[in-house]
Amino acid sequence: MEPIEKVKSKILLQNAKEDPGIKWHDSLYKHLPKGIDTSIVVNDSKENPFKFAQYVKLVFNHKAIIFRDKKVWRLHRLTEDSQDSLQKDDYAVASRERWDAWRYPDTITSWKVKLEDIANTLAQADHILVLKAKHKMIITRKGKVVKTFNIDMGFNPIGNKVKEGDGKTPEGIYNVDHKYIRRDKFYKSFLISYPDANDKSIAKQRGVKAGYGVSIHGTTPAKVNAKDWTAGCIALQNKDIDTLFKYIASGTVIEIRK
Repeated sequence: MEPIEKVKSKILLQNAKEDPGIKWHDSLYKHLPKGIDTSIVVNDSKENPFKFAQYVKLVFNHKAIIFRDKKVWRLHRLTEDSQDSLQKDDYAVASRERWDAWRYPDTITSWKVKLEDIANTLAQADHILVLKAKHKMIITRKGKVVKTFNIDMGFNPIGNKVKEGDGKTPEGIYNVDHKYIRRDKFYKSFLISYPDANDKSIAKQRGVKAGYGVSIHGTTPAKVNAKDWTAGCIALQNKDIDTLFKYIASGTVIEIRK
């Protein structure tokens, strides 16, 4: 017999799926938010392209979500088959967002709010550039600068990260994933996809461990005025990481230069 809390959770989930809030109607095309980027095309898991008119209804009606997979926009249908496939991939891009969309169905009843949410998703930046020597993070969209932040890095920042505990921030092209609010003093985070296959190979050749858990995160009260104090992560002031959360989605490319 299942525990009562698990049964309740299933009932709540089923009820939410049966009543996902307001439904799409084609009259809403007249009320799209000003400046919404309807030119974006998204691909499903079979590489079929979907134009705005095809996916906006699915997203609005909580039948799918769109997410960024590096430089490609993807459509993830909220079906049992899709979740079964996701469950088999421990390193799936934007896995947290895709699971949360399935577990906690949207029950928004304001069409204005839903359209603004979709517009904000489509307006996010598509690239993060970190210039270690300048202590800068620059986020861009279609090649244009959106925001620039000051950053702190590892306590031994010069040079590429090659092993666990060296205090260096890695250099290379990765993606950011697992965007989440933390329960500790570091506030909020994006996990960076370090180490990649090349990082692991170099570490193995040197007989060392590559390390793991490199992220972009907030700043503790004790380190607000400190410089390069992390174990290898990239730290932003908390107000700046709040802004980053607004403009960056899981799956976005991050390029880290010397």
